[in-house]
Amino acid sequence: MRHAIWTDFRGVLTPPLREGLRAYCEGKEFTPGQLGQCLRAIADRYGCPDGMAVLDSGVLDERQWAAEIEQELSARFGVDADLSRLGSEWWGDRRIDAEWLAALQSWREEGAFVGLISNLPADWKDHFASFSSWAEMFDEVLLSCDLGTRKPDVEMFRLAESRSGLPPESNVLVDDLDDNIAGARRAGWFAVVGGGDSTRAAIQQIDSIVRAGAPHQGEER
Repeated sequence: MRHAIWTDFRGVLTPPLREGLRAYCEGKEFTPGQLGQCLRAIADRYGCPDGMAVLDSGVLDERQWAAEIEQELSARFGVDADLSRLGSEWWGDRRIDAEWLAALQSWREEGAFVGLISNLPADWKDHFASFSSWAEMFDEVLLSCDLGTRKPDVEMFRLAESRSGLPPESNVLVDDLDDNIAGARRAGWFAVVGGGDSTRAAIQQIDSIVRAGAPHQGEER
C-alpha cells in the first residue's frame, strides 16, 4: 500500500524552534527564554495554543504581533527592543536539513506521496517562497494561510488526505510540535517526531513504514 509522507517546514526541514530562537536572539537585548515568555503571554491573551498561532491564525498581523512582543519585553524585563525586522531576521536563517531532504527525495522515488504541510502566516509567505528552489520535489505544498485552517485542527489533515488521495491511516505526519503530533493522531494518522536530534530516528521509522507497505496502527499513531 502506498503512503503519503507529510513533513513540517519550520523545525523539521529547518532547525528546531529552540535553535531558531537561539540564533535569532544572538546579539539582541533579550534572551530566548525571555522571548519565549512573551510569546506565551500573548498566546494566553488571545486564547491561542502558542505564540505563533496568534500570527499564523491571523489574530494579529506581523506589525501588531511584533509591537505586542516589544511591549511584553518592556513590561516584564525592562528591555527596550526594536522588533520591526523580526520576520526578515528570523527567515535570514536559511539552513535546511540536507539529510532529511534527501530522505524525502528517496521515499518519493520509491513511490511514496511526499508533501509539505506548514502553519504559515500570510505576512511570511514571501519569505517562504524564497526557499522554493526545492519545492518541485513535493507532490503538494499545503500552507495554513492559503487554506484557512492550521495544524492541529482536523480540517487541515482532512484537506491533506484529499490531496494525497489516501485514507487517514496511510498518511504520515513528521512534525516537531507535540500539539501537531497529537492532532494528527486524533485524525487517524501515523505521526512521527522529527527535526534536529530526532531526524535520524524519524528516517528509520519512515523507512520501515515505506518498506512495509501497509497502514500502521497502535501507539505511534
